[in-house]
Amino acid sequence: MTKIDLTTMNDRLERTLERVREKKFIIPTLAQQKDPSLVPADILERLKEIGLWDLHPLNLYRITWKNEPVAFGGGFGGVNYIEFPKSLTGVDARIVALVGKWFPCGVHKVGAAFGCLVPRLVTGQFDPTTQKAVWPSTGNYCRGGAYDSALLGCKSIAILPEGMSKERFDWLKTVADEVIATPGTESNVKEIFDKCWELRRSGQDLMIFNQFEEFGNYLWHYLLTGNALEQAAHAVMGPKDRVAGFASATGSAGTIAAGDYLKQVFPYS
Repeated sequence: MTKIDLTTMNDRLERTLERVREKKFIIPTLAQQKDPSLVPADILERLKEIGLWDLHPLNLYRITWKNEPVAFGGGFGGVNYIEFPKSLTGVDARIVALVGKWFPCGVHKVGAAFGCLVPRLVTGQFDPTTQKAVWPSTGNYCRGGAYDSALLGCKSIAILPEGMSKERFDWLKTVADEVIATPGTESNVKEIFDKCWELRRSGQDLMIFNQFEEFGNYLWHYLLTGNALEQAAHAVMGPKDRVAGFASATGSAGTIAAGDYLKQVFPYS
C-alpha cells in the first residue's frame, strides 16, 4: 500500500459504533499520542488508577513515547530515552536511544499495531462484531496487536514461531483469543505467512494485519517515533551540535519511517 485506504463501509461502521458504545471506550488521536498534553484532564485523572500493562481501554492513551516511567498510575512527561556514555561507546559523538519499556505491555509495537487497526475500525472496513484480527509476527508485533485488539473490543489471533520465549506465549494466552505457534524460531518468517494463507483459505471471517504491507505501521512511526527522536536529540544537543545520523533495524520498515522524518528535520544529517 502507498496510502491508507479511508473508504467508509457504513453498515459495518454502525456495528462498530454500537460496540464502542457497549464497551465505553474512546480512541485517542495520533496528535494526543504524540503530545499527551492534549489528553483531557478527566482521562489523566482516571489513569492514576490504572496499571501500565492493564487491559483497560484508557491505556490506548499510553501508546506514546512519553509515559511516566512507572508501572502503575503514571502520567506523562518527556520522551523516554537513554544516552550511552563515552566510556561504553569509545567515541566523542553523543549517542541516544529511545526506550520502549514504558509502553503498555513493554513494547513499542503497540503503536505500530494501533496505526494498522484503528484506520480499519473508524472506516468500518474491519467489523469487530464478526471478524477476527490476525497478527502475524516473530513476537512483539503480535503482542502489540493482541493487546490493542483487547482494548478495542476486537477478537484476535496471534501467530508466532514456536521457538519464541515461553513468557511471550504465556502472556499471549491471557490476552489473545487464539495463539498459533508455527515451526521454527525468529528467522522462520515464511512459516508464519504460510499459516496466514491457510487461515485465508479456511473461510473464517478475518483480516490479516501484515505489518510489512500496512502503511499505518509506517505512518505511526513517522509521526510519533520520528518526533520523539527529534525531541531526544534536542534534549542533549548543544548550540553547535548537529545530528550526524540515525540507525535502526530494518524489521518491517516501520521504524525506518522515523529516519525519513529526521532527514526532513535535519536535512544535513
